[in-house]
Amino acid sequence: MMGKKLLFAAVAAGLFVLSGCQNNIGLSLDGKIVDQTYNSILPCADCSGIDTTILVNQDGSYVMEQSYQGSADDKRSFFESGTWVLGKDKLTLTNSYGEKSYYLPREDKLVMLDIDGNVINSELNYTLAKVQPKQLVGEFTYFADAGTFKDCQSGRVYAANGIELEKGYFSTGVEGGTPVYLEVKGYYSIRPSMEEGKYDRALVVTDEKPRFNRHGSCENHRGGRS
Repeated sequence: MMGKKLLFAAVAAGLFVLSGCQNNIGLSLDGKIVDQTYNSILPCADCSGIDTTILVNQDGSYVMEQSYQGSADDKRSFFESGTWVLGKDKLTLTNSYGEKSYYLPREDKLVMLDIDGNVINSELNYTLAKVQPKQLVGEFTYFADAGTFKDCQSGRVYAANGIELEKGYFSTGVEGGTPVYLEVKGYYSIRPSMEEGKYDRALVVTDEKPRFNRHGSCENHRGGRS
C-alpha cells in the first residue's frame, strides 16, 4: 500500500507544475490558473495498472481519483485531495497525509518524478495527458433532481447534470428514472459529492446540443446498429 500511496501522491504533483511551464498549460489568457483534468494508466506493483484522474483547481487545491485495475478493488474509486506549491523548477504537492510528491510539465502532459524529485528512468508510462473533449456514448438517467451517465464502452457511471441534459432527456417523453441513449461531446473529471468531504466521477459536457434517442441503447451501439 505504501508503494501505491507514493505513486498516488506523485501523480497529483504534476498538475500544478503545468501552470508554470512556457506554453502556459494550465493558464488562462490573463495568466491565472484554471481548472484542468489529466488522466492516464500508471504503473502498479501488484495490479495491471492504476487508472488515474487528477483535477487541478485554480484555488490551489487538487483532487485525485484512482482505480486499481485487475485487482479486487478494480470496481472502486479512491479519492484524495490536497494543496500545491509551485517552486523554481518543479511542482510540490502535499496530500492530506502530509506526503509530498513532484512533477515536471511536458507541453500538455505531466511527467511524474520519483520521491526525491528526480526523473524516473524507466520504459513504463509515468505520464498523464490533459483530457480533451471527445464524442461519448452512453445511457443518461434523470431521477430525483440528479442525472447519471453510464458509459457504453466502460460501463462506468458518472454524475451528469445540466439544464441542456435535463431538457433533452424529458423532451423524449420518458418518465424520470428511465435510461435514454445519449451521444454527447465532453470529458470525464471529478466533482464534489453531495456528501461532504467526498467526490464523484463526473461527466463534463462541452456539447451545446446533446443527442438523445429513446429508441437507442448501449447494446445496439455495441452491435453497430446505432
